[in-house]
Amino acid sequence: MKRRDEISVGILVTVAIVVLILGVLWLARGGLASGYPLYTRFAWGQNLKQGQPVLLAGVTVGYVDNVDLRPEGYLDVMMRVNDQYHVPKGSKATVRAVGFFGDVAVALTPPIGGDLNAAYAPGDTVPAGTPEASVQQILERVDSIGAGLNATTRALQLEVVQSGGLHDLRKTIASTAALAEQLQTIAADQNRNITSTLEAYRRVARSLDSSAVDSTIRNLRASSAAITQMSNQLNQSATSLNEILGKLNRGEGTAGKLLTDTLVYRNFRNTLATMDSLLADLKAHPNRYINVRIF
Repeated sequence: MKRRDEISVGILVTVAIVVLILGVLWLARGGLASGYPLYTRFAWGQNLKQGQPVLLAGVTVGYVDNVDLRPEGYLDVMMRVNDQYHVPKGSKATVRAVGFFGDVAVALTPPIGGDLNAAYAPGDTVPAGTPEASVQQILERVDSIGAGLNATTRALQLEVVQSGGLHDLRKTIASTAALAEQLQTIAADQNRNITSTLEAYRRVARSLDSSAVDSTIRNLRASSAAITQMSNQLNQSATSLNEILGKLNRGEGTAGKLLTDTLVYRNFRNTLATMDSLLADLKAHPNRYINVRIF
């Protein structure tokens, strides 16, 4: 009798656990929730299931009530939205990932600047928006990026490690370090040379007699003044000579008239011609001009 009671209690507990699990699943899928239906359509491969949440601007407003797989390549999705929420017209439906384990939700995005008072009526169809990148697509892109990085790493290994590029790089770094040391040595030597030159200049400057320097400066000033005076005199002489030449060109004075008066030149030529004829006649007939009698 005791054995039968234990079996009965075990069966009862098992049934209760099954009922509890089924009830939880039913409640999770909205078994007791009220609301009005809205429809939308997506392409295949969205990983949609019954009971997944429906989000309106990031807030859960309902759940996915049914998903029908159509052979034409799309999914007919019926959403059940709670009665206290209204979906504005112009909203777009997209499938949004809500986790890294394949969980998704239907996201309803209202239009920006639209009329929030106009809402979809029960049974209306919400148009599908631009689908977001799925986790699978993101993982595929990550895989492609990883493949590219692997190829780059292999190429670097071939070019740098196996071909001796790393050894050449080390040699280059060592050569650069040696060159830097040489430059530092040259800079130190030049610094010492410049310092010694400055010290020698200071010693020469200190050894100079200030009185000799002053006398030299005075002599230079006197010579400069004499040169300035001579230059002024030369300028005055040049000015006077220019004035004389100007008077000669203008025919002023006796010399100017001699240079510029053509009548004087003509008279002078006539006088020379007369003297020439007189000398010729004197040579030919000296008795006409010289009559000497000796007693």
